[in-house]
Amino acid sequence: MSRFVASAARPSCLAFALSLLPAAGSLAAEPTTDLAAVIVTATRQATRANEVISDVTVIDRAAIEQAGPTTLPTLLSRQPGLHVTDTGGIGKTASVFMRGTSSGHTLLLIDGIPFGSATTGSASLQNLPLSQIERIEILRGPASSLYGSDAIGGVIQIFTRRGEGAPRADAYAGIGSRRTVEAQGGVSGSAGPWSYSIAASAYRTGGFNIAADPVRYRIAIGSVPRDDADGYRNNAFNGRIGHQFAPGHDIQLNALEVTSNNSVDSGGVNVDAYNRDKSRVLGLQLRNRLGEGWNSTLRLGLGEDNSSNFAPARTQFATIQKQLTWQHDIRLDIGSLMLALENLDQSITSTTAYAIRDRSVRSLIAGYQGSKGKHSWQMALRHDDNSQFGGHTTGSLGYGYRFADGWQARLAEGTAFKAPSFNQLYFPGFGNAGLNPEKARNREMAVLWDGGTRSASLTHFDNRIDNLIAGSPAVNIGKARISGTSLAGSVTAGAWNADGGLDLMKPIDVGNGNRLQRRPAQMLKLAVAYAPGGWRLGGEMTAIGRRYDTTTQGRIMGGYAVANLHAAREIDRGWSLEARLNNLFDRVYENAWAYAVPGRELFVGLRYAPK
Repeated sequence: MSRFVASAARPSCLAFALSLLPAAGSLAAEPTTDLAAVIVTATRQATRANEVISDVTVIDRAAIEQAGPTTLPTLLSRQPGLHVTDTGGIGKTASVFMRGTSSGHTLLLIDGIPFGSATTGSASLQNLPLSQIERIEILRGPASSLYGSDAIGGVIQIFTRRGEGAPRADAYAGIGSRRTVEAQGGVSGSAGPWSYSIAASAYRTGGFNIAADPVRYRIAIGSVPRDDADGYRNNAFNGRIGHQFAPGHDIQLNALEVTSNNSVDSGGVNVDAYNRDKSRVLGLQLRNRLGEGWNSTLRLGLGEDNSSNFAPARTQFATIQKQLTWQHDIRLDIGSLMLALENLDQSITSTTAYAIRDRSVRSLIAGYQGSKGKHSWQMALRHDDNSQFGGHTTGSLGYGYRFADGWQARLAEGTAFKAPSFNQLYFPGFGNAGLNPEKARNREMAVLWDGGTRSASLTHFDNRIDNLIAGSPAVNIGKARISGTSLAGSVTAGAWNADGGLDLMKPIDVGNGNRLQRRPAQMLKLAVAYAPGGWRLGGEMTAIGRRYDTTTQGRIMGGYAVANLHAAREIDRGWSLEARLNNLFDRVYENAWAYAVPGRELFVGLRYAPK
């Protein structure tokens, strides 16, 4: 088995992590996935978790609240197969590397609507507050056959808060290290044919100096950092209203808006540089039952990503994505059929001169899934007509066989692609208008076991990518191969719960044999929770192997392990006092070369969340 490579300064914690490997092997499958839960992202249709062929994790609202005071990137970083990096802590640019693919190979959806920047080709997930999120679905593996470009590594779909049942209010207020304060509140429910949800949040932190090593930072960034704390502020609002005209017929309108102000070190020694971001998602959805077993969904979505940088002169990069989707779900005698038409228009506005500022994608999508006896299957086919790159057809096929009580074997294959971002194509001095889309083919096999209070999954995947884009100016460098094995699992015994995941990967540039940039070859995630009476106590440990900050295996970043603790105490009906201690041993490590990470941090808060 590959070993973790510890940094010389902190070998003890990784040694401790390695000592727990046998325990990880005895643990079991996605701890946050309830086999009775309904999953949408894996097939674009509502499907029970135990009928899905794909590798999926669900994080519901209860799990989000139990995580205590934390952020979306931190919550995602604890999930098997995901490596999350940031450039200086909370609010700084965060990237997700799913199954060893690049940060631009994971598609982020909010209520089915693409969210992110068409210039950078990635999403500002660091600005999304957990208080506005009802549930998160993580789909690992290529999903272009369902969702088009960007889903080479997988899909993360966020579902915002919604209302049902009797009126319900919830609130949270907390404080923490480095002058951090947070407040959030909301109300939701339904009355007759109407449903509603409104939530708002505010977050402030003084931050810390993200350039702890000014010399290395100057080499990495090309400017002299300012010796000050780099703070962050965030305000968010989410609203949803729905009306049911008749059984099987309803309309919903939802809106999410997030604004943030982020201090950075890119303007020189005596300049206080900062970024101001504003993101918005608007959705209008009409659902109709056209017949017995035949449901139609018409969705109009708008996603905006507006980033202004002041360092000290102002530069702006704004993206607008307009999406129209018409989907039909048809139940058959065996299985169900999905047919959809989709149109996506992307446009950008910027102070930088781009040769082309808009493009459109028109798509046809078909899917079929079902099960009979011990057999299950899932297949999808999609054709995208891109105004810049012409037509691309992608497909996927999965098969599952329940060969014994509680056991299932799975096989799957899928193709995917990613269109170059506007920066890769047209940014002055960096872009290359001659770039071709990246293309991928993934094969995987898995064995899963569900023993009620115990479960386990073992997955092996082999993802081969052609026309990989890298360098400055950007070029198609050739081929990459990312193969790996993932073990995940959980076990529950009384008030105790333990879960974990171990990922061993080889993310390689086939042309020269180099490790792909910032991808670890080993990741280990462990968590233990104990909930006696009105208490909830827990701890987490994440260990990441050595990475390289460049495509030539330069700027080595040593392996590290970080431990966190959290606790909560119910003090009255619906009221609880929460605390979280991050980086328990005050480890010094790097997610991105030359950028500092937070040291030991303490957060405490009071939550009102009636059941």
